[in-house]
Amino acid sequence: MPVKLDGAITAALMLCALVTTGLVVYRGFVDPTARSSLQPHQKPKFVENWRSKLGKGMQLGSASAEVQLIEFADFECPFCGSFHKTLKTVRERYPTHVALTYMHFPIPGHRFALPAARVAECAAAQGRFEAMHDHLFEEQDQLGLKSWAEFATDAGVPDSNAFDACIKRSDSMPRVVEGQQLGKELDVQGTPTVIVNGWKFGNPPTEKELDEMVKAVLAGKEPVSGAGRS
Repeated sequence: MPVKLDGAITAALMLCALVTTGLVVYRGFVDPTARSSLQPHQKPKFVENWRSKLGKGMQLGSASAEVQLIEFADFECPFCGSFHKTLKTVRERYPTHVALTYMHFPIPGHRFALPAARVAECAAAQGRFEAMHDHLFEEQDQLGLKSWAEFATDAGVPDSNAFDACIKRSDSMPRVVEGQQLGKELDVQGTPTVIVNGWKFGNPPTEKELDEMVKAVLAGKEPVSGAGRS
């Protein structure tokens, strides 16, 4: 026999359904190409002694590259996933001139951000950080659906047993802690926060903007036209 629900219970169930539907729609239709609304618009600021910060992250590319880009990012952040595509395109265009130093800055509200940072560090222990970094961003929609072991296999991590033991550890990862501490020191308000040759941007540059910065640096100029160092 069907169970009859009173008006209050029915209304509550309908509200729950609408909220759940709304969450699903938001997750599925958030525009990753938009600039993050978490970060206020602000003029670029110059970070003094920025080169001394490079050792706190994982460098991808040559230490002698003319353009050194620091990125504070979170593997679950959709804006970071979008900027990853931008940066990869520019790095492929200037393979010897642009290097990235990746700084871990997992956002507390992102369920998989901190575990994914550990996964990347465990891959780094076997020389596969960049492959895992790329794979995590390229398959963001698989976080929580695909096992970390599958991510490791796809990223070419050679020793699956060592990787499994690494991700099960509960101790903190030094590079993750240093990234978080540096982000707080530099007043990072959201991800991705990008620093190009010392110039810190509140919102990540577009592909065109980043390309223009690279060209400016290669021409012996500052990446930011008309900006004064305060």
